[in-house]
Amino acid sequence: AAAEYVNGQLERTMNVYIHPSCEMNPFAEQIHGISMDYLDEHGIEPSDALRQFFDFLGSDVLLVAHNNRFDMRMLQQECAKFDVAFEPEGVQLCDTLALSRRLRPDLKSHALGNLLEPLGIEGINSHDALDDTLACAGVFFKLVTDAT
Repeated sequence: AAAEYVNGQLERTMNVYIHPSCEMNPFAEQIHGISMDYLDEHGIEPSDALRQFFDFLGSDVLLVAHNNRFDMRMLQQECAKFDVAFEPEGVQLCDTLALSRRLRPDLKSHALGNLLEPLGIEGINSHDALDDTLACAGVFFKLVTDAT
């Protein structure tokens, strides 16, 4: 999932489900509420999902993610696995995990779900990709606004 904001306003989102390339751990279904049957019916191929993400992302953008080192490493691994070019041109990264640790060292936890209430952000951290994306955006805008 991804969301595009322009001047602080949500412009558009993307959200796709992916056909898994291996059997899904039953614990994952309990956490996410998404079954293999659902993914078989609604999912797309991983390579198509990666291409859609990069098309959505475009170039010369700020990519905001919570713990983006992990996300970027996973993107690189998945691109290599499915033979998709990983060439984010002009993409700058902002990590809300590092940002929250730096700007709000008073908080006990900097996990995404644990930041929403103390920062007064509406939203949920539900382990749904789009919910998490929107929650991350809320954290980013709140931290940046409070810092200025």
